[in-house]
Amino acid sequence: MNDLQKKMVQQRCNSMNIDRLLQLVQTKEISLDELPGLLPERKAYIEENLNKVPNAQEQKEWAEIQPLLENQDELLLDLLKNYILQWEGSRPTGNHVDEALSLYHQVEAAVSQAIAAQEETDWMAVDPLSKSSLLGHLDKYPHTTHRDEIEEGVWACSNKESVSDLEDYLYRFPGGKHASDAQQMLGAIVEWDNIKNTQDIFTICEYLHSHPDTPFRQQADTLILRLKQKEKTMMKDSPNFYEVDRLKRMLNEGIFTKNELIVDGVMTENVLEVLLNNDLKNDLPDINQAIADSTPECKEGYTDVFFFGVPSTGKTCVLMGLSRSDHLRVNLAAGGGDYASALQQYTDLGITVPRTPGSFVTTLEASISAKAGKSALHKINLVEMSGEEFAFSIANNPDHEFSFEDMGTGATELLKNNNRKVFFLIIDPTINVVKINREVVKEYDQMTGAPITQLERCVANQPTIIQKMVNLMENEQNADIMSKVDSIHIIMTKSDTMGDAVKREEEALKIFNTKYKSNILEPLIDLCKEHNINSHTGFRPKLYTFSLGTFYVGGLYEYEQADSNKLVIAIRNSTQSQRKPTLWDKIKKVVN
Repeated sequence: MNDLQKKMVQQRCNSMNIDRLLQLVQTKEISLDELPGLLPERKAYIEENLNKVPNAQEQKEWAEIQPLLENQDELLLDLLKNYILQWEGSRPTGNHVDEALSLYHQVEAAVSQAIAAQEETDWMAVDPLSKSSLLGHLDKYPHTTHRDEIEEGVWACSNKESVSDLEDYLYRFPGGKHASDAQQMLGAIVEWDNIKNTQDIFTICEYLHSHPDTPFRQQADTLILRLKQKEKTMMKDSPNFYEVDRLKRMLNEGIFTKNELIVDGVMTENVLEVLLNNDLKNDLPDINQAIADSTPECKEGYTDVFFFGVPSTGKTCVLMGLSRSDHLRVNLAAGGGDYASALQQYTDLGITVPRTPGSFVTTLEASISAKAGKSALHKINLVEMSGEEFAFSIANNPDHEFSFEDMGTGATELLKNNNRKVFFLIIDPTINVVKINREVVKEYDQMTGAPITQLERCVANQPTIIQKMVNLMENEQNADIMSKVDSIHIIMTKSDTMGDAVKREEEALKIFNTKYKSNILEPLIDLCKEHNINSHTGFRPKLYTFSLGTFYVGGLYEYEQADSNKLVIAIRNSTQSQRKPTLWDKIKKVVN
């Protein structure tokens, strides 16, 4: 009945046939509540007779069920269920509710039996190793007797490191046997995701310490192994830049063992003992005080040995190595004795000294024994001077002054003396450009007389500086100095970065030929011929490689004499020997 028809019934409810109105209420096309204007006597009649006559709608629905009774299937079960829900409460005359209830239980049992039989057939086809196959069976049979088996199978197939898999399991089995485990795994995944991409080995170790039962222990252990290898690579490739305190912390926290570092070639036992058992800052002499207490003092009649190069190329390291060579003896009582003593102590402990200050110049008085069987000494002054002086003077040379004297460096006076000389050009194969900053006094305060300093900057290109140094030697204004030079050779420092002993020589020559040969070799040879320099090598400069030894973390090294001894021999071969005084010479000296 539509709204218009219902409205017409409401308007005519007191005039239309009462039995027809009773029929409409019986069939629930309209209710008594929807007939507020119905006369009381008519309403009483309808209420009295409502269940005394058969309900036409009920009779119709029951009649529709009859042809389907033989099927005993789910459709019949649904029809019976709907019929019972519709008429059980009102029970009109001649209703079939009780019969429907009996039939419902009968059909329900038959249907359940058929479904169970079909499910068992379908269950045999389920793949227990397939999550989709298991869940497909559960979707088809939500009341399956295999629910526990399906849950176990789904849990076994779930990726315990997948948030979606774990959340899907909890959605399907909210009170499942593994629900607690799934919740814990979800929490663990969040914690692991927060650190799994870190490159900080300490963070991973702290995670394992805080979560000893983490399900991601294997992944964390694998990550630690990878990060440890990265740490060891940095220790080997960049030992001077690797922080000592970082290594000590790794040892203290058990990330590395001493034996592990030694076996992997990261450290030697001796260097490790120095690192762990010495106060590297306080167990050595104050190098700045040693510098302050040392003076340049080139003893007459000796050969002065100069090392030219830009800052941080290893000139001081060469002196450190020479100071501990068995073939050379340093006079610690001379003007540069305090500095020489400091260099020796640093070398003994295997520690490099800081870069020398910009204006520092001193000398190490030393002697070299002559070749075996000869009673003579080669007496030398090893000149230590800052690379900043020459780098600034050569690189920042707007007036193009090319005499040593005009450059005004601290070593100028030493260069002008009458001693014979040996020059070494120092090349660092690991750099091209050095940036230098230094404070210089430009003027003085007119009131107080206090010096006013300014920051002076210099970008020193190493190949350019070396070439300019050679050009400086060629200049005729320096001819007097060059006439006193017996040899000029080249030292390529930091050779430990160039492979083993054989490879070092090949790599050094390759670097020299690539970056320096075309600009300095021929001019050097011509210079040597002009001033009779390097006469014992056919006027050709020689290329020496040098390293203090094998370097480890924190700039620590194990001193190896080989390269230092080669340089001592090179200096000996380039200098004149002096006969050792005999007993008779000493007696004559006393008498005189």
